[in-house]
Amino acid sequence: MITSGFSSSEHSPTSRDPARGWLLGLILLNLVVALFTFDDFGFAWDEPLFYAYGDAVDYAYSISARLSGNFDIENAYGPSAGDHKYYGPAYLLLVRPLVDALRQLPVPGVHRDEWWHLVNFLTLQVGVVFFYKLARRWVGPWAGLGAAALFATQPVVWGHGMINPKDMPFMVFFILAVESGLTLVDHLRATSPPASTEAAPPGEVFALARWTLWRVAVLVVGSMVLLTYLLAGPIQNGIRALVEAAYQAAPGSLLGRWFLWVAARAPETPPDAYVNKAWALFLRLRTGVTVLSVPLVLHTLVGLIWPAGMQNLGRALSARLAPLPTWPQWRAGAPFRWRNAGWRLGVAALMLGLLTSIRVLGPLVGALVVLYFLLQSYPRSWKPLLVYGLIAAGVTYLTWPFLWDNPLVRLIEVARHMANNPHILPVLFNGQVFPSNQLPRSYLPTLLGLTLTEPVFPLLVLGSGVGLVRFWRRSLEWRSFLILLLWVGLPLAYVLWRRPPMYDGYRHFLFLLPPLFVLAGLGLDALFGWLRRGWQRVGLGFLLLLPGVIGLVRLHPYPYAYYNAFMGGVGGAFRRYETDYWLTCYKETMCLINAEARDHPVTLFVLRQPQIARRYAAPGVTVQSFDPANDATYPGSWLLLITRYNQDLTNHPEDPVRYAVGRAGAVFCVVKEVGGTAVP
Repeated sequence: MITSGFSSSEHSPTSRDPARGWLLGLILLNLVVALFTFDDFGFAWDEPLFYAYGDAVDYAYSISARLSGNFDIENAYGPSAGDHKYYGPAYLLLVRPLVDALRQLPVPGVHRDEWWHLVNFLTLQVGVVFFYKLARRWVGPWAGLGAAALFATQPVVWGHGMINPKDMPFMVFFILAVESGLTLVDHLRATSPPASTEAAPPGEVFALARWTLWRVAVLVVGSMVLLTYLLAGPIQNGIRALVEAAYQAAPGSLLGRWFLWVAARAPETPPDAYVNKAWALFLRLRTGVTVLSVPLVLHTLVGLIWPAGMQNLGRALSARLAPLPTWPQWRAGAPFRWRNAGWRLGVAALMLGLLTSIRVLGPLVGALVVLYFLLQSYPRSWKPLLVYGLIAAGVTYLTWPFLWDNPLVRLIEVARHMANNPHILPVLFNGQVFPSNQLPRSYLPTLLGLTLTEPVFPLLVLGSGVGLVRFWRRSLEWRSFLILLLWVGLPLAYVLWRRPPMYDGYRHFLFLLPPLFVLAGLGLDALFGWLRRGWQRVGLGFLLLLPGVIGLVRLHPYPYAYYNAFMGGVGGAFRRYETDYWLTCYKETMCLINAEARDHPVTLFVLRQPQIARRYAAPGVTVQSFDPANDATYPGSWLLLITRYNQDLTNHPEDPVRYAVGRAGAVFCVVKEVGGTAVP
């Protein structure tokens, strides 16, 4: 009998939970630490413009502005409309009232926008609570608490929890949307009548015919895919001929109208560009079909060569997957009771809508919830799921003014913008500088391995093995566990296959961390099962958390620049990998400059984001932009440079360093005195 994550008294999130009080203590401790340290963190270079977007978005909802006669929706996107309109403002709309209230507090020395850091961190703690609730589906309370604590004390997570108002909220709402969506489907199961136990007609002849037809279809598709590799040359010539014929077709003909609809800029674009694009599209399609068809072809061939073994394996898998999924109907299951379950549906839809309004990748959660719904075996109707999707779409539309003019077209525009990021930046990776759209496939896996604390990946490997063993022993609820694996597997496969532009570490993929830590929690659950004594479990938990806590203390207030001991710490990563890529070192650097400016005025030239330096500049400091191609520095002036992709080495290499700001053997910012003499 299956002991699922929902029926086990030990792993059920609804049973009495002895670790819940300790989880609350962890959250309170984190918040107390944050309350005393949030103003130590400097602004990331992207923060001020994004917060200005949050201040401006109210304009879109202003009735008086619309009645004024000169309403312009572009005013709702803030000073960086060309970029930030592609990010929905749902998070900004939700938490800005709290930020505005905190801004009224008479706290000296705290910039009005630095309150965002405290609210961002509070949002992260909400994510930690729901991470624990999600992890409890598969692990016991103490392992869930350990996984949540390990997740919350990662220096990378802690740092982004303060200074990242884009990617960290997306990670948090991803957790909320997944957890609430799975809970909704579970509740639909709890309120549905049991499946019919009447024996189905045998139909062996029809089953055999369907199996034979399936084998033939798989082999035919596999043969066609193989032919595309053998006949690549003729296929490429055929694509060229077809595209050139469409390109040269009369505009009024059917082929010409179709081509102009697909390629609106055809008149000013040479045909070779469309030939190359069509060939690249064909190669991507062929790769995708190959990836999907190879396992099916191998399964079919093994079934033909070794039918008895495949039948035994099929029976074993069926027994472990039982009860097998059934297809939902329009009229099936118990009537949906809005009084009992409507709030769950509303919460799940709200979370999905807000998630999509934070980043357009949000519908991935909707797809995972739909898949989880389809994998169920109980009688059920499509109706609640349809309402779920409609409410989520409505929430996204209402909270994202950029979509109001033409929702579908704008969503496609946003998706294209995000998939093909137009900002190509230099990225330092393993000692080499790459364009962000030409990074090696190892970029994301390498950074994950080097920037999470040392215990994470041994626990992750152990947890993956424990998950497989528990699945085979039927002590793991496989449907939700599959959703967990797809949560991390699908985006990771996309990154490895398409190699999209990436920069700033893996901040765009922070949402991949929660499922990794749930898997680590499975490993911790197994270890706690082997350690029977309470003091042994406490000792193990202390050892697992120690690297993260040490990293937080040593690197404060730059914990997001953390590298583990496998890299030799942040000092070992210096000049090989990016560290303080968001320029948060400007705050500490400007404090040093301001102290000297009390005695004499200082003219400071800044290479990157001088507006951030101006925010911290004292009255005696004049901040100007530095352009290497038009160098306006003069003897006695100072130059603020960053070490990101070694900019401090290529600009004014002969001038001495007056100040250097960094941690643990790594330098983040340097200030050079133009024409000066070396100082200690």
